[in-house]
Amino acid sequence: MSAFKPLFGKEVLLNAALWVATKLPEDQCRLHKIFKILWFADLYHLKKYGRTVTGDTYIAMNNGPVPSVLYDEMKFTPSEGDAFRRFDKGSEKGFVVPLKTVNSDFLSESDIEALSYSFDLYKDKSFDELTRLSHQHAWNSAQKSGMNTSIRIDEILDEIGADCELRKYVKDDILFRQAL
Repeated sequence: MSAFKPLFGKEVLLNAALWVATKLPEDQCRLHKIFKILWFADLYHLKKYGRTVTGDTYIAMNNGPVPSVLYDEMKFTPSEGDAFRRFDKGSEKGFVVPLKTVNSDFLSESDIEALSYSFDLYKDKSFDELTRLSHQHAWNSAQKSGMNTSIRIDEILDEIGADCELRKYVKDDILFRQAL
């Protein structure tokens, strides 16, 4: 189990992932692609609205940033009520099938805007392209401490070119939500 909790609750995170997974063709519905589309949606939303869509903590893994809580939810054999079933096709690993429909009550209009933006930009990218595109400042900074290290919000804010005002807003918002 992940040591992290999604900032906005697991339902938001799972429905964001379901939103992406239900739009991908079956042969493209893989953990890697879902994770990268969510990563870029989170960057877009953070820069434009001052918060991420998912609220998850990203880990710097070999093939780019991975949302920690979502990864833990998707990597095990599903049990009653799970949102995804994971499987492999021969040597190709990490395919998923959504087991639930998206409950858009958990996603705001701006969440869907960011998911749509990211999906449209990255849905046709290959595994290698998505890996390369996600190996930018935040991933590079975190992986210097070793693989499977969490990516700090400061590193993400650096990657999106956040100004002082956005940095203060984001940090204050995170502290407020963690105190709830």
